[in-house]
Amino acid sequence: MKLLTALLTLVLATFASFSAKALVSAQSKQHFSIKIETTIKAPAEEVYQQFLNVGDWWESSHTWFGDATKMYIEPKANGCFCEVNGDKEAMHMTVSMVMPNKNVQMVGGLGPLQSMGVYGHMSWGFAEKTKGLTTLTMTYLVKGFVGEESEMMAKAVDSVLNTQIKNLESKFK
Repeated sequence: MKLLTALLTLVLATFASFSAKALVSAQSKQHFSIKIETTIKAPAEEVYQQFLNVGDWWESSHTWFGDATKMYIEPKANGCFCEVNGDKEAMHMTVSMVMPNKNVQMVGGLGPLQSMGVYGHMSWGFAEKTKGLTTLTMTYLVKGFVGEESEMMAKAVDSVLNTQIKNLESKFK
């Protein structure tokens, strides 16, 4: 547990310089919930397609094997949000629902959450309310025994996901 606390402290310190557009909307020893919403100047179909090209915008420093170009998302039920680099493989999450250009839902734990025995549900929504402007909404709910480090864990995950969404958003500037 001390190693986990040290790791989370390091992650928080690393990302403290980023301004968060995210909200840790709920948190306890058994769960936390994060919601990030942003508007992207592009049609929903383009944002969705770029989202699927996760290796183009995910940061390599937040992969298991150090190269985000080796990541992919299979847009189908039971599809893989995975990373394959030679003979090394990691399943980050499993796709549980796809509504093309509208919503992708996944289950699983990102990063160190995988080894904590928690359940995670992530939803990516793409809503084009005005032509050429898409509201991207990502929610991530993590349930299980998160423990005393729950607040620190929620802030670290919030920071990392906020960084990824900023990277995705930057593909349209």
